[in-house]
Amino acid sequence: MPNDALQDSLAEKRWLNALAQGDPAALGGLYEMYGERIFRYTYRMLGNRTDAEDATAETFLRVLRRSAELRADGAFRTWLFRIARNLCIDKLRQHKLMELPADAQYSGGEEKTTLRVTVQQALADLPVEYRDPLVLCDLEDLPAREAAEVLQISVPALKSRLYRGRRALRDKLGGMMEKK
Repeated sequence: MPNDALQDSLAEKRWLNALAQGDPAALGGLYEMYGERIFRYTYRMLGNRTDAEDATAETFLRVLRRSAELRADGAFRTWLFRIARNLCIDKLRQHKLMELPADAQYSGGEEKTTLRVTVQQALADLPVEYRDPLVLCDLEDLPAREAAEVLQISVPALKSRLYRGRRALRDKLGGMMEKK
């Protein structure tokens, strides 16, 4: 295990143990470790800053509510992403349209902004079964085994969905770029 990963693992264990013992600062420590990644994941899944902020906050509230059940056994990050994923699925089931928020800020030139918007729209148009693996593996850099655990599927099923999702995204992007 690389040194940074070992340090993160040890810090995670300390925060989880402190949270289980009722230390109020422990949730903040866990949020410092994972809050940005959970927000990025929920934002990519929901395509809306406000919904992503709500889902991120609710993810950590659920951690707090279940703090007595937590085990510092290395599965926390997987469990955390699974909570966030389930919250995103619930939000998507509420029949909200997936759209880029009006307040989305992109840096760079007009072409770069157009490309980012196009990619976000193409990703949002994919079925969740393809979007989830792409976001977890390609954007959040989770290992295939861990992403499969988050999605509660086998590693071969994850790899199949990744392959199909990448192909579908490439096809959508090709079609979108031709229209422009």
